[in-house]
Amino acid sequence: MDNYQRALNYETVVSVLKKADNFCWQQFQQIGNECDVREDLPYNINAYAHVLGVDATLISDSYSRCRRAFEKLNPNAMIIDQTHPLWPTATEEVPFLYLLGNSGLLRRRGISVVGTRNPSNRGMQLAREVVDSLGASGFNIISGLAMGIDGVAHIESLAKDYNTIGVIGTSLCNVYPKQHERLQSLVAEHGLLVSQFAPSRETQQYFFMQRNLLMSQMSQGSFVIEDRDGGGGVKQAQYSEKQGKHVFILKETYDNRTYLWPRRFKDPVIIANPHSAGSIVKRSVQISRAFGRKTVKDEQPTLF
Repeated sequence: MDNYQRALNYETVVSVLKKADNFCWQQFQQIGNECDVREDLPYNINAYAHVLGVDATLISDSYSRCRRAFEKLNPNAMIIDQTHPLWPTATEEVPFLYLLGNSGLLRRRGISVVGTRNPSNRGMQLAREVVDSLGASGFNIISGLAMGIDGVAHIESLAKDYNTIGVIGTSLCNVYPKQHERLQSLVAEHGLLVSQFAPSRETQQYFFMQRNLLMSQMSQGSFVIEDRDGGGGVKQAQYSEKQGKHVFILKETYDNRTYLWPRRFKDPVIIANPHSAGSIVKRSVQISRAFGRKTVKDEQPTLF
């Protein structure tokens, strides 16, 4: 498995330092100046100890724990870094991606379909209609395998044989929520499962917002079906907006005065009919590629 040893060595550094990835990655690069980080760490343990400024015994113990965790990885999994041709070009500050399934889907355009974990019946129906339209237009359906809208998006994609990518907030070796264990397995079997988290990482609550950031980077835009103010889907759409990507909202969601978030985006694409979502999203993405992200001075939404 390409990058297996390098990723294992890096995660040992993370385990030892217990600091953020950007700091740990800098330290790992310094180690790379002193030894080959593709080799088994124990061969170069003194170089690691010197750069990290810790006892070699601590590094050895951490390496053993990380190695046991990595041994649980599915043997069909891939580990890629930013030098790999499949790496999503907009994805930054992530050392490695762990993939299980059809990695070729990363070459295709995708739209994130996200929303609340507690959708209404109407919200679930709208999610299915949007997924049907996007899938029929050739887009990957990207979502986060959470309860609610995410789950509906994946289930509809699988039922209609559309390409779907599940971006998860745990390692490939874990499942959250547990109710989606079978669904996660099906996404890996018929689509693609993506994680930025090594099997040695203990899942933290903030991982799920990092997952949403990764989804926004992998997608051509984010389609929020139904969500509350401050919800994860809304935050992901905010990430997309900051990246200069489209935010797609259905008109009946935009007009729902129960929530403030739909009208806080500068230039969302408002779609009146969910059955037209695919063609409108395709046109919006094509325009963005040709002319750059459209901006509207008066900050009025684009309505289709």
